[in-house]
Amino acid sequence: MRKHWLPSLIVAAVTLIALEFVLGAARLSPLYFPPTPPERLLAPPWRWTCDELGCRHDYDAMVETCAGREPPLPRRCFLNRQGFRDTEDFAAGDDLDGRMRILMLGDSFAFGASAEVGKSYVETIEANFPQSVVWNTGVPGAGTHQALALFQEYAPILQPHLTILGFYENDFSGNLLPMDAMLWLAPRDGRVFIRRRFDNISGKTVALDERKAHYYREHGVDPPANEIEQAVGRTRLGSLLLRLIDIVRGGAGIAREVAATRGYLMALRDSAVEQDTDLLVLLIPDRNDIGAPTRLYQTAIQLMGELGMPYLDPIHALDSQLDYALDPDRHWNSAGHQKIGAVLSDCIEAFQVSGDLSDCEQV
Repeated sequence: MRKHWLPSLIVAAVTLIALEFVLGAARLSPLYFPPTPPERLLAPPWRWTCDELGCRHDYDAMVETCAGREPPLPRRCFLNRQGFRDTEDFAAGDDLDGRMRILMLGDSFAFGASAEVGKSYVETIEANFPQSVVWNTGVPGAGTHQALALFQEYAPILQPHLTILGFYENDFSGNLLPMDAMLWLAPRDGRVFIRRRFDNISGKTVALDERKAHYYREHGVDPPANEIEQAVGRTRLGSLLLRLIDIVRGGAGIAREVAATRGYLMALRDSAVEQDTDLLVLLIPDRNDIGAPTRLYQTAIQLMGELGMPYLDPIHALDSQLDYALDPDRHWNSAGHQKIGAVLSDCIEAFQVSGDLSDCEQV
């Protein structure tokens, strides 16, 4: 090889070039970073504000936006002054004494996405227990870390008897993101935060301008680590290599997501003990979990068992066709929300009688 290094180098280069042309002609390896612009743009966030509690709707901006609109108004037009989907402000008062108090945590499911106003699972609980106080801190895109922050902010005020956390499988990946970067289009500085797959072993995030974010989101990939990686991803052989790296690193990425989520769940569990509130986790199955639970859903169940956290698994109560919104929407429709609201209401009723979640057969 030392004697014939130049011919060997030429043969290797010609071979790689030939393979590149063969893969291109056969269309066996689509480009990882195609040089084409996106066909559609992402919608900007709808009047969001972010702080140490994460992101949520901006109350004043939404009041201005919704003023004068004809009914039926969208769900985001019904907010309290803290920016949450609730009819009452989160504040201490004499009206909290002597009443059953429930704190709801979660993401867009708890917010009521894809349900008609008044028919989300949280609103179903409110209707079934009109004498109780129910604070809903569900925020679209929120992860377990934001739920923890919101609990630590509002549980001391409400002093809930029962706290219910809605846990969806994308919380695993979301828990590696900063709380103020949960959405593709973040309101801060007009930049977009997207979690990295290739070099995110340390949990890094990157800030992108809107045009670049549209590009990566359109093609279903995360941004490259550097210019070299981008150049590699614009060749057929390089694209094949990057997809192999995705497969190899995927397991490590999932392990990091589970480890981070376990930490936040433990902190929430311990905070609930300190606040003397019973904590119940509502597992939220995806449409694809019905009938054959996915790995992530099974991992969530396993985590609850490891941490000794009471949880409700409603997978057998849901129908993948009747209880979910139309694709690509992954949320429950009104029927699905109300079905879950009824199941939770049965548990809450049993809890009211005995003060023990184990008396609910579903838990």
